Amino acid sequence: MCQYDYANGGHWFITEFVSTTPESAGGPFVGCFAVGGSAVLDSCREGIAVSVTNNPMGSYNVYFLDPNKANGAQGDTDVGYLLNDYAKTATTRDAFMVFYDEYDDLAGPLNGVQQFAFSKNALELGSSNVNVAEENFATASNLSPIPISTAFQPFTLPGSAWYQVIPAQTTDPSEYDNNNGGTGFMVGSLDFLGYGDNRIAVFDWTHLSALNSPSCSKCGDISFGGQLLTGIATYQDEGAPCLASAYLTISTFCGLGPQKAGPIPLGDACVTRGLTSGVSSCPESGIATNGDGATQAFYANGEVWTAVSTVVNQTFWHQPSEYHLGATYWGIAVSGSHFGWGSDDSTSGVTFSIQNQGIVSAEHEDLEFPAVAATDNSVLMTFTLSGNGGPTGADNGGFYPSTAYIMLSTGWGGFGFGNNVIHIADMGASPQDGFTEYQGYSATYGTLTTRPRWGDYNQAVFDPSTGRFYFATEMISHPNCGDSAFASDPTCGGTRSPSANWGNSLNSIHP
Repeated sequence: MCQYDYANGGHWFITEFVSTTPESAGGPFVGCFAVGGSAVLDSCREGIAVSVTNNPMGSYNVYFLDPNKANGAQGDTDVGYLLNDYAKTATTRDAFMVFYDEYDDLAGPLNGVQQFAFSKNALELGSSNVNVAEENFATASNLSPIPISTAFQPFTLPGSAWYQVIPAQTTDPSEYDNNNGGTGFMVGSLDFLGYGDNRIAVFDWTHLSALNSPSCSKCGDISFGGQLLTGIATYQDEGAPCLASAYLTISTFCGLGPQKAGPIPLGDACVTRGLTSGVSSCPESGIATNGDGATQAFYANGEVWTAVSTVVNQTFWHQPSEYHLGATYWGIAVSGSHFGWGSDDSTSGVTFSIQNQGIVSAEHEDLEFPAVAATDNSVLMTFTLSGNGGPTGADNGGFYPSTAYIMLSTGWGGFGFGNNVIHIADMGASPQDGFTEYQGYSATYGTLTTRPRWGDYNQAVFDPSTGRFYFATEMISHPNCGDSAFASDPTCGGTRSPSANWGNSLNSIHP
């Protein structure tokens, strides 16, 4: 992750996996990412690099977070084999917030969400002593459950673990919530097994200014709590690896977005390249939306915004209904407890209520992995758009994976549909033709073993210095070449790698 913060003259925060296994010994895939009997003791770190100035090409102070030494680390006898799976980050006035899901490389289970709040000021000044607060969702008594008399945990895992609780970014310092001693927010959805849900969880970290106290002497004032909200908008975002259009016809929820048919030279050559056996080729499949939760949350103008993928039953006046993939979104208002809106099960004095909610769906087409960004009067949702035009082949046979966006409605809109216009910012040029599209493919395709990796890195931000939204999604940037050209040059003239053809599209607009 990479994030810019305007405080203390401006600084860049970069986080990434770090493996203690050197490249000469095989690197992270025989170290940090090795599992089961191949797991390596003490091999994973979260690297945190903070620029010394506002120049991203300048010097950095580098820190390492060891998941095995965090307070209350789960894993019992497997501490030493813990994996910090893909951190997401955000900033408040006082804190640099880091989330990751913690896994046990040795035994395999998910231990649950880990949330950290570092003293942002100390990191930006390059201090060798950085105060940090941690919330371990697997063991925290105030999260098991909230409130204590209600079933709040989404499913049963060791320690009633949560999964993918994303911190809310705020790129404009004027939008920080500085009430309650400085506040940060997180969101988590609850449909991990594909049954569907209409709830969203919102968490708050308050009195984060205590991170600036000498030796963390006031860090006991920091409070963590949250609220479970039930809304009108529903979602179902765990899909089996089959096209969404087959929803219910094979007795399961399918979660792949179709894409327009086109040349797939790697798919045609998958047997000769050793990707599979027993078939003559690997047919085009769909785009995965199996994110199992939000990929981004954003806080601005007193609201926390987030979105998740969902199956949508599109209905029409004069033709049969169609199943497609869309996005459910929420705008969650934040207020002090004196308004009496609900109850936050902490002593923070923060309460939440759903102010905006809705579903975005493209007629006859599909959306994958929504991401959101907000400012004081505008909210942008971006996503990958793909599709085959549905049963009638609408839109000239659909869309190759493309970058698209929509502006959502704000204010006390209840259940809304934004401005009902989806804009394509960058048109895809070909179908996905990568090894994850075909990996696991066999003659027994009906076993649903193919699930292509896609899209869980879409992001959007608002830049107050330019007054523009910037957003990026995965898409297909270049046309695929034909089979004979691919056989002689599997890079298709330098426009792809031999094993994959996906790219990213970066765009900006003024709201």
